Amino acid sequence: MAKKILGIEIGNCRLKIAICSDYNLERLITADLPDNLVQEDEIVSWEAMAEFIKEVIKENKISVKNAAVVIPEKLVYTKHVVRPAMTVDQLKVNLPYEFHDYITEDKDKYFYDYAVINKTSDTDGNLTEMELMAVAAPKETINQYKTLFRRAGLRLTLIAPDYSAIRNIIKDYEEVNAVKEPGDYAVLDIGHKTVKLYFFTQGEYEITRVMEAGCEEIDFYIAETRNIEEHIARIYKETNKDDILHDTGCEEIYSQMAIEVMRVLNFYNFNHPDNRLDALYYCGGGSLITPLVDAIAGATEVNVVSLDQLLTDKYEDTTKILMGPQALGITWE
Repeated sequence: MAKKILGIEIGNCRLKIAICSDYNLERLITADLPDNLVQEDEIVSWEAMAEFIKEVIKENKISVKNAAVVIPEKLVYTKHVVRPAMTVDQLKVNLPYEFHDYITEDKDKYFYDYAVINKTSDTDGNLTEMELMAVAAPKETINQYKTLFRRAGLRLTLIAPDYSAIRNIIKDYEEVNAVKEPGDYAVLDIGHKTVKLYFFTQGEYEITRVMEAGCEEIDFYIAETRNIEEHIARIYKETNKDDILHDTGCEEIYSQMAIEVMRVLNFYNFNHPDNRLDALYYCGGGSLITPLVDAIAGATEVNVVSLDQLLTDKYEDTTKILMGPQALGITWE
């Protein structure tokens, strides 16, 4: 029997649910969240969110119960760690101390986990060193998510930060294409509230840069100049009513956003002079705004291409996948 799982990402304005069977996408569902249910990547009402997810599952006749959820990186601490060879039990004891510069409260209030990036052995084949990506997450936050999905009628089997879902997509791409030497990647998530630029050096996650101005700036402009409510302005934007996306004011916003992306890329290049970054892969709701993508492409020196270029399976409709690739990627953990 095929193993099925739901990959879920709760954005600032949209819920994404990927229904996957044996690591293959069957369907990806998106649903607009009620206003102010999530603010700055944090859920405001856990009970209301549980009811909303339950309703979306019911409306879409989803029978799968196991779920993996992506959570914003801001809710966890992440650290690149190099340690002498240790057993699993020794790592459990030592990991909390790796975060002493970040966590000032009781370390027992956090869950700790890690992923092995690389191992080094001596000439006799004995393991000498381990390179890890370590994560610390507040127990209170993790328990809130567990309760949330239990109330929604789901079994939460995995919680991981958003960058890990994108890393899974990159790793799958490199494995399928037999990439001998892991590359450098930049993934741009053009969201409603913020724009996030994830950097992966030699295939491994390094850092996320967050730009505060997201696509809602376009909504604000349309609402003000057309004297309409913001939710109506968002419809204008998404349907390009009266060719509003080519309005001079909108184009100025695209230019400002593109300059910010360029600055972040330049900062990365300055700190990594030997990098092999040759493309910027874009996704998120803003990826559907063609003049915005064109503005970013015009401001940067790398190729700007859709994230679906990293997907090893070809899908008939990549529109929804671009809006929520993290929901898909988290199911490959």
